Amino acid sequence: MKHVLQTLGITTLLLVFLSSCGNQPSQNNYQQEKQETTMNTELKPFDVQKDFADNGFTFFTKNLILCSGDTTESNAMTIGWGGIGNYLGHDRPAVTVYVAPARYTYEFMERHPRFTIMEFDNDEVWQYMGRYSGRDGDKAAALGLHVAYTEHGTPYYEEAKTVIECEIMTAWHQTENDFRNNTPKKWYDGFEAGIHTVYIGEVIGAWKR
Repeated sequence: MKHVLQTLGITTLLLVFLSSCGNQPSQNNYQQEKQETTMNTELKPFDVQKDFADNGFTFFTKNLILCSGDTTESNAMTIGWGGIGNYLGHDRPAVTVYVAPARYTYEFMERHPRFTIMEFDNDEVWQYMGRYSGRDGDKAAALGLHVAYTEHGTPYYEEAKTVIECEIMTAWHQTENDFRNNTPKKWYDGFEAGIHTVYIGEVIGAWKR
């Protein structure tokens, strides 16, 4: 009888142990849950056509950050050019950005359908993002930025004060044959990163603090 009780006790402990193991999330599941962070609740959605207060002619002089990718990979860079307006309809707000083919972010823009542009209060962000390449390391991690994702899986950084999400509608790779006056000819003279590709993205989401 004693041996039977001991056997039953060991069996019960084994069943409890196996049951608890089955309830533990795997490391892969944990990493996936950690990566799939949704939009930061401190950022509030806004309508760019009604509530965008910045001057469109100076907004991109703020050294904004362009980020492209998805929940598996992403990269960001500083941009100093761009445009805000409408494309293919008065009710279709659009953002135009330019990325040179030598930039690491260019590869992401070519692989992924969406991107975000972000504004930060901290000048160190755009200075570092513009100085270093993502080919050499994780720039977001070096700056202590936290990657999160919109409902579409588009990456952004939680520390941004403005985030605009865009879906690429069209893109074209400029060549010298596209230049109509001497301004671009002079600007690109000696520019080793190549002639910028133009991306026009439809605004599908916008948030600000």
